[in-house]
Amino acid sequence: MKRTYFLKKSLVLALALSSLGVLSQPTSTILADNAQTEERVERILDGDFEAPLQHNKQTLLTFDAILPMKSIYVDLSSIGGKESVAVSPEVLQLTVNIPSDVDAGTYEIPVRATTADDISFSFTIDAEVIAAEESQTDWDEEIIYFMLTDRFFDGNPDNNNPYDLPYDEADNPRGIYQGGDFKGVTEKMDYLADLGITTIWITPIVENIHYDSSFAGVEGSLYGYHGYWALNFEELNPHLGTLEEFHEMIDTAADKDIKIMVDVVLNHTGYGLHPNDGDLTDPPQGYPTDEDRARFADMIRVEPGRDDRSMSLSGLPDFVTEDPEVREQIVDWQQAWIEKSTTANGNKIASFRVDTIKHVDMPTLQQFKNQAALANPDIHMIGEAWGASHRSDGGYLNSGTMDSVLDFGFKTIANQFVNGMMENAERDLTIRNQNIQSNATLGQFLSSHDEDGFLYSLGDDLNKYLVASSLQLTAKGQPVIYYGEELGQSGANNWPVYDNRYDLDWENTVDNPVLDHYKKLIQFRKDYSNILARGDRQMVAGSNEEEWVLVERTQEDESVYLGFNLAQEPQTITLEVDSNNASIVDQYSGQSYTASENGDIYSVEVTLPSSSEGGTALLVVKDGRFIFE
Repeated sequence: MKRTYFLKKSLVLALALSSLGVLSQPTSTILADNAQTEERVERILDGDFEAPLQHNKQTLLTFDAILPMKSIYVDLSSIGGKESVAVSPEVLQLTVNIPSDVDAGTYEIPVRATTADDISFSFTIDAEVIAAEESQTDWDEEIIYFMLTDRFFDGNPDNNNPYDLPYDEADNPRGIYQGGDFKGVTEKMDYLADLGITTIWITPIVENIHYDSSFAGVEGSLYGYHGYWALNFEELNPHLGTLEEFHEMIDTAADKDIKIMVDVVLNHTGYGLHPNDGDLTDPPQGYPTDEDRARFADMIRVEPGRDDRSMSLSGLPDFVTEDPEVREQIVDWQQAWIEKSTTANGNKIASFRVDTIKHVDMPTLQQFKNQAALANPDIHMIGEAWGASHRSDGGYLNSGTMDSVLDFGFKTIANQFVNGMMENAERDLTIRNQNIQSNATLGQFLSSHDEDGFLYSLGDDLNKYLVASSLQLTAKGQPVIYYGEELGQSGANNWPVYDNRYDLDWENTVDNPVLDHYKKLIQFRKDYSNILARGDRQMVAGSNEEEWVLVERTQEDESVYLGFNLAQEPQTITLEVDSNNASIVDQYSGQSYTASENGDIYSVEVTLPSSSEGGTALLVVKDGRFIFE
């Protein structure tokens, strides 16, 4: 493999190496012989890719250093990445995933490094890119369905109270487990397949603290039903089911071309596990024991700090992730679930959603990604960096950590759009479109378990909500559907009841116009996935005053057109086409339109449905093209 080395501070470096016994020749001889100098530099720091690079697969770049390193930077711009990607000197590995538009071939990757003694040098590594494998759905094409597993469906009532706790005495019935489990997801897999989603994101699967966190006099019982308050990272939460039921869910999903994404927490445990929490004189039933706390001995930050990395988030015990031994243990616990999840049929966890990544140091995130990629090169990760958007991803994309981050800014754009500022929102969406890559994308969501539901925030204006969901499901990025919002469910983020954490309304899944709306949009997205996941975006007609806009999405000379109407009445718009043979199909309404001739001009009249009827048109032109000035 070809490597080129450029030495800085050569004399200092050579003297340093001589003092370590690395060099057996006089310094002057080494500096006079370029080939020998390169050989010695290679021995200071060497790097190589573990396998050829492919789109949609993770490949490890591994370094070997004989001196302590202060910094290592890799220039991945030739293969679609950033010009300067930091590799943690503590980890000495970087996971690389290239975008879909990088051609096969050999690329030169520059590396800059500095030792702990401030000796700087650079060299290059060859990267081989090969053609991507055919896949059912690439990462940037995923349509994600986020469920609070406990609130989805109760498939096995026998696991509803595995610790025999007094749930029936809770003063807040919504703060206890509701019964949803792996078996319930399996039983309702046909519903999810019929909806059309491609990935199910389930909340954390590990055993959570057992006790009522509000025992100390705060009104409103609140148990760890959501999964984010871990007690034991090595065991499944028995409320959710057994390993066999977990495997059954994964296999059933795979049979329907649906992947499983598991939520993981790297920065904290559940309440009651801080070293000082054992001093409680009258602990409630189910409170963590000394044995439980011993599991995290020397891993918890005794005195939390004030910054994102060292603070105690919501008062939860914070891991000292910057400690290499703590980091290794946390990563081992989480990546082990890839092997544990692997079924007899070879199916396994396909991706991780990583919680609160702002509160985890970068070396830990890199090590987690590296170890997960070693276990499964097809693994992907989407991170929650609170406040991230297309304007700032927090530095997590193209960093060897996240393949996507949740887009907290999208719902603001959607809110502007449905409240009449369509042109402003479209300008923002065009910029967003340009900032997204197939390997470094954004997951746009409207609702979640941590914020008010979007429909609720609109004052339950269903007309506006339908248009907003159309905007979400046709935008570049990964649509993240929050369970139940496809039925029109929503609620306030009101602690401790949390109306936004409702049980899915299974009695409302038949003859539901909101569900029909979602199904049409998801099918259209799947039919034109390459265009909607990767295509350009341009507003081509309409205005705020007219209460409608038409948007063109184009990829490789193929286009589809998205019509959005905020008016309470249908609107008929006239669009010029380049041929009398042109015909237009609206895949939302199912209606077809043909061109009419007026002198030398050919045009088509298209009806945009009222906002109460979905306010959406999904237009495909056949045997011609639209003409816009």
